[in-house]
Amino acid sequence: MKWIKKFESFKQNNIAGDLISEDDIIDCIKRNGNIYATIVQEIPKNDPKVPLKPIDIDKDGLITIEQNNQIGYVKLKNVERID
Repeated sequence: MKWIKKFESFKQNNIAGDLISEDDIIDCIKRNGNIYATIVQEIPKNDPKVPLKPIDIDKDGLITIEQNNQIGYVKLKNVERID
């Protein structure tokens, strides 16, 4: 159990689409963190290197984000990493 907790801190890369969970996004919202995503609905010219501020996540894994006073939506599987 000690090793599992230690390696959870490396769950930043979501290339497989299954490493980041809804709980990770909820923790990110609570601590005012940022997420990075390649595909953002409602913001077609999104730069994947620009941080997005998550506001909410629904039961289907759709994350509401804010970037430069614009609201957009990111699917959980499209989140690349969390800061």
